[in-house]
Amino acid sequence: MRFELERSETERLIIESTEYKGHDLVTLRIYFLSKEEEWLPTKKGVTFRREQLDEVLGALTKIKDE
Repeated sequence: MRFELERSETERLIIESTEYKGHDLVTLRIYFLSKEEEWLPTKKGVTFRREQLDEVLGALTKIKDE
């Protein structure tokens, strides 16, 4: 599953569910639009195990409710 949120005309935040070495992961990464009109990943991002998702969502909810 993959979601794309536009940050600007040349940047997007990509949120996706992935698997690596048998681990279910969630990745949030900034992509940029290259000169060749191709969306490429940057080093800016974070990956965490899917079982940590509830904890991450709880933290985000607390920040949202501040």
